[in-house]
Amino acid sequence: MSEAKVIPLDSARRIREKLISAMGTVMARVGFERLDRELVAREAGVAAGNILRCFGGLDGLVDAYGQSDLFWPSAQELMCEVRGSFAELTPEEQMATFYKGLFSALRRRPETMDILAWEALERNDLSRRLEEIRVRISLEYFENLQGEIPEGADLSAIVALLAGAIQFLAVRSRRSTSFGGIDLSSERGRQRIDCAIDALVKGSFAASGDCLGADPGFYSGQSPRGF
Repeated sequence: MSEAKVIPLDSARRIREKLISAMGTVMARVGFERLDRELVAREAGVAAGNILRCFGGLDGLVDAYGQSDLFWPSAQELMCEVRGSFAELTPEEQMATFYKGLFSALRRRPETMDILAWEALERNDLSRRLEEIRVRISLEYFENLQGEIPEGADLSAIVALLAGAIQFLAVRSRRSTSFGGIDLSSERGRQRIDCAIDALVKGSFAASGDCLGADPGFYSGQSPRGF
């Protein structure tokens, strides 16, 4: 009589981890429109049926990947970029820390940068799922802002413009080491970007009284787009 096959207790966890990692690799390589279960399963080295078994389908796997730290930095990771206590920073400094941390965090995630590049070319339900996850995680960060926000500061507009700029520079750095005379791969270039972020946020807060006013959606729970 043949011996019963022993299945490790952690096999399901290992399969999940392989599939989540493979999702990022394949999505970065082929984008959203060509993405399918077979490609991801082949990259992970497991049967395609495991995607349905572990995640309920491709959509569930995309959600799991998007919620992992492989794809996007958590609010806690971004807050840890600051030296000292986050709570002791001014609102301007807290907001600037978000963008400085985001640029560094994206540079540590080359697959995420490639996925963001694909997102500019291909839009479907899968790309929208990742966008919603990014928005949710980013809002968790802004819920930790402390201190007084200047009256009339349109945070939605400030967030959209700076987030778009940071994502563009991060994606650009995958194919080019410089942009606008800034060396994106050097410490000096990083310092210049950090100083520019500080100046832009400070200037946005100082000029808030001259603007049209804040979008109430930012405070009422509506998700600003563009993260």
